[in-house]
Amino acid sequence: MDNLKNKSVLVIGWEYPPRMVGGLAIATHGLVKALSKFMHVKLIIPYKDKETPIDDNITVYGLNTIEEDLNTPEFNNLMHNRVYFKSSTVTSVYPFTIEYLDNNLSRNDINLKSISYLNLFKSDEVYGWDLWEKMNAFKTVIATVSLYLTFDIIHCHDWITFSAGRAVKQITNKPLALHIHALETDRISADTQNEIYNIELKTMQFADIIFPVSGYTKKCIIKNYGISEVILIPIHNAIEDDLIKRWRHNIPQKIVTFLGRITSQKGPGFLLETIQKVVSVYKNVRFVIAGSGDLLEKLMMQGAYEKLSKYTIFTGFIKRDEVNALLATSDVYFMPSVSEPFGLTALEAARAGVACVITKQSGAAEVLLSALKADFWDTNKFSRQIVELLQDNKKRLRVVEKQREELTKVSWNASAEKIISEYYKFLN
Repeated sequence: MDNLKNKSVLVIGWEYPPRMVGGLAIATHGLVKALSKFMHVKLIIPYKDKETPIDDNITVYGLNTIEEDLNTPEFNNLMHNRVYFKSSTVTSVYPFTIEYLDNNLSRNDINLKSISYLNLFKSDEVYGWDLWEKMNAFKTVIATVSLYLTFDIIHCHDWITFSAGRAVKQITNKPLALHIHALETDRISADTQNEIYNIELKTMQFADIIFPVSGYTKKCIIKNYGISEVILIPIHNAIEDDLIKRWRHNIPQKIVTFLGRITSQKGPGFLLETIQKVVSVYKNVRFVIAGSGDLLEKLMMQGAYEKLSKYTIFTGFIKRDEVNALLATSDVYFMPSVSEPFGLTALEAARAGVACVITKQSGAAEVLLSALKADFWDTNKFSRQIVELLQDNKKRLRVVEKQREELTKVSWNASAEKIISEYYKFLN
């Protein structure tokens, strides 16, 4: 694969450290950094500043600084003026539409709006109330920027970047790779068919290769989107091999940690049911529920109604260093998600020496073979497993050690090598 050293990949991302909401930023950074060992990476994200990690063989373009990053008179002129619609037959001022990009855009048919599009990317807010406007602007600007960059393949991370990737492929005719970190059918339900679902479906049908984060997600794509398995290549997530030193908290009880967004996808109802069943037989425990989401208030109120407040600690959203500190002092990690494409937090917990109890409906279950598992709805089995780990220290430590062994078999470098082998089929 040495001949790919002269090749480059245009990676289109959205979340990127230090601006992150979930695991998307961590996974994007891990893969980008690993890919850069094989070929040059040109990464476009909405926002960058001095805190954005800059690694060797990676060029990062933030749309908040794109004029300075490219700094060519032609590009700056285009970004500051109404754009010309160009074709072999006519040149005239033409207002930009998203539909035009979808149906007609090619290298000779370029359409841009004014500099006002770039104003949407001056804030470091990851998402925001104007997300759809921001996403459409992202598509428009990136479609233009792609004409001023040289690259050999396009790699998009998650649905919010897919429209941009589709536009770039239409303009450049370069191969398009999609990285599926989560699906709308995971977030809502298997039978949902809303606008996000349609973006995912349309772009997957247009892509040359698709990288779901697990075999579980591959099956979901085949079942819910009807995509051929021939172009679906699972790529497991990994974590950096950072040492997290364990320490003992001052709370007299043992700690079971839940870490994630408090949404229907993460199984908050099953979380609460499991807590009820655990504390009915083992009371020397506190459940730390870390994260925010639309169901947080409901979960807290329901817990109070069920008289579980004594056994639960709600932290809200916590930062990365706080996540590490929490995991370093936890006894058990619990992930009861209804549908979890991967579950990077489970790997982070295993790295921190925490025994994991996780849903079978997850990608992490394919990596952490020694973690205790149950179907998301089986709160009886979940509660028995948690109580067993809290009561039996020897078994808990055995699970911890086996998990650590399993983590040595996954890495971002191994995932990147698998991706590169797929790139190779298109670039040679």
